[in-house]
Amino acid sequence: MKILLLEDDIVLAETLVAELQEEGYAVEMAKHGEMVYELTSVQKYDLYIFDVNVPYIDGFTLLKELRQSGDETPLIFLTSKDRIADKESGFEAGCDDYLCKPFALSELKYRIKALLKRTASVKKITYGDIEIDLTQKYLKIGDEVVDIEYKALQILHLFVSNPGKIFSLNEIIDAIYAPEDPSFTVIRVHISKINALFSQKRIKNVRGVGYKYEIS
Repeated sequence: MKILLLEDDIVLAETLVAELQEEGYAVEMAKHGEMVYELTSVQKYDLYIFDVNVPYIDGFTLLKELRQSGDETPLIFLTSKDRIADKESGFEAGCDDYLCKPFALSELKYRIKALLKRTASVKKITYGDIEIDLTQKYLKIGDEVVDIEYKALQILHLFVSNPGKIFSLNEIIDAIYAPEDPSFTVIRVHISKINALFSQKRIKNVRGVGYKYEIS
């Protein structure tokens, strides 16, 4: 498992790197937000651990921009910002967990294990003849890996994770795009492209209600 740690306190960062490496994680360290962009542009990680008050770009803004770019890597904020308003900002930005300083290393380790276990089971799914992996960003139909845009992959994952459930266009937007606000046309185009991958439509329109995943 690869972890990217964003922390400008060098002593704390080196302590965390050493402790997490002892747990078997591969850990890379970034001292400021610009380094995060550089590292994530060339490598995928299984988990981010970000401080908030870091040079150049704060952790909240950085996470918002990563989420808007389609990066759904799970993230834990590790910060001294402990007000309720700060925590709300963190979760609104898209974090998965929030731990305030000072903290116990044992608690951080338990939270990391729990988050990685939860996200691993959610982000990869096999259903019928298809396999979807949001972390590695691929779709396999039968034995063939097929080309698909990441947003379309996320939409298909949403439906396959909830077979038979009807989703309105607004529910799809809330689940996949928030805080973005694409038009309904964008969603319909993605659904059309998904259906074109199969011999028969799988995401079917329920007139006046929404769409559902169904194999005929």
